[in-house]
Amino acid sequence: MYFLDLIGTFAFAVAGAFQAREKKLNIFAVALMGIVTAVGGGTFRDLVIGRTPLFYLKDQNYLLLSIIGGVATYYIPHFFKKSFSFFRFLDSLGLAAFAIIGISVTTSHLFGGNPHGIIALMVSVMMGTITGVGGGIIRNALMGNLPSVFNQESTYIPAAFLGSLAFYVLMFVDTNTAIFVSMVATLVIREIVSPHGVYKKVFRKHPGLELSY
Repeated sequence: MYFLDLIGTFAFAVAGAFQAREKKLNIFAVALMGIVTAVGGGTFRDLVIGRTPLFYLKDQNYLLLSIIGGVATYYIPHFFKKSFSFFRFLDSLGLAAFAIIGISVTTSHLFGGNPHGIIALMVSVMMGTITGVGGGIIRNALMGNLPSVFNQESTYIPAAFLGSLAFYVLMFVDTNTAIFVSMVATLVIREIVSPHGVYKKVFRKHPGLELSY
């Protein structure tokens, strides 16, 4: 999960920086938008639940990968544009990992590893979802745009919510099963249900095999 978390951090930084690069912003703004996208959701979560120091101050790999992703996107945007589908898939993996880690952190910090009850369910799932989508919302707000996760065709929030809910429900049964099902649920929404996912990319030349959206 730590490895996936780092991959997701880099992918989120690339996604955030790419949007800023498309707006013709300078390198400092591009790097900042990459950092905000990558760690913004986790920052918001930690501040809400009172967890300090912030996670990227304890483990600076998160901040380092965010900076590298932002700077690389600024200087070689064409590479990331050509590899859009690949990095989008990494972004989906990151979203799945962020949702799980958001719940794990919340249940451990707020409920001492014993998160039973409706309040624990609501708070944990909300924090898992916010960990996944919060960075993108903050980035778009800073750039003066309506957050893309609020678009009708966006599957970001449903994927993060479903992944968070699946992990919360199943973690009482078996942690490994919970992780697997949660990640599968998130990836199905992002890569099969979504009109921009891998499934549609693969079957684009075969309209009869595509899903209806």
